[in-house]
Amino acid sequence: MPRQKRLLASIATAGLLLAGCGTGQPGAAAVVGGTSIPVDQVQSWFTAVLDKEPGLKEQLREQGQMDDIGRRLASFTVQHELIRQTAAAERLHVDEQRVTDVIQGMGGEAATQGTVFTPANFRDSVRYQLLAGELARKYVDRLSVTIDYTQASTRDEAEAKVRQLAQGPEQAAALIAADRAAGLRAVSGERVWAGDQGGQMASDTPLFGTPAGTAVAFELQPQSGQWLVALVRQRDTATPSPAPVAGQLDAEAAQRIGSRLIGITAAEVGVELSPRYGVWDPVALAAAPNAGETTGFAVSGQQPRS
Repeated sequence: MPRQKRLLASIATAGLLLAGCGTGQPGAAAVVGGTSIPVDQVQSWFTAVLDKEPGLKEQLREQGQMDDIGRRLASFTVQHELIRQTAAAERLHVDEQRVTDVIQGMGGEAATQGTVFTPANFRDSVRYQLLAGELARKYVDRLSVTIDYTQASTRDEAEAKVRQLAQGPEQAAALIAADRAAGLRAVSGERVWAGDQGGQMASDTPLFGTPAGTAVAFELQPQSGQWLVALVRQRDTATPSPAPVAGQLDAEAAQRIGSRLIGITAAEVGVELSPRYGVWDPVALAAAPNAGETTGFAVSGQQPRS
């Protein structure tokens, strides 16, 4: 695939309005916990991408995608900060020689061509990916969630159901009972292990990055019209899995799982995004253009937390 087409594909889900405001901190593109991410950081990254990809600026304008790339970059800066904070809290570390080896294995800085990464930030990006992998390996064999869940076939139905699940034990039980009676797969109190790599609740779904007491809804596959709506009743990070898999995870799978687990940090510290970048999507852990284009819903409820 030509370099620019590959880059356009990589930012297809992403947005840009470079003046940051509305976070409560002037000049902030986002605030993650107590850490402010300057809008200049996103601006500089955006400029560097255009500089290293000749002709990209005009192509983005012609295709109406100028907003997409900035939202993608804003998302990455927030995700990287979440990984940084999580790694610090979890005392995770990646040896710099390992970062170097991975970069060399990818072809060095040339690997940034046709991507939104630049030679200036490529090393940090690789380090964050490796830290996400370490987070996954630390928890995947002792992480499970106990959930009530049902199904929905439209976005509106999923939103209505996720809000009912979050209202309280009686409302959640009533929804599960009604959906079960209607012939849907609706289950109460099912324990799901992060190490279970098969089925619709594989470990890289949002379930394992959702705090206990929160209801979440998301499509099992994008644009599929098949929504999983679940209440995370309990989240256990101490009990060993009956089928350990950490030693079998390749780097890509580990990074994918770890990138979901930072949802716990996002929920704990809070993410405030400048409205000029859209809204924070707590399911995708990324910026979305508006509340109607998030990948799902997460509603903190009145359930007991553990």
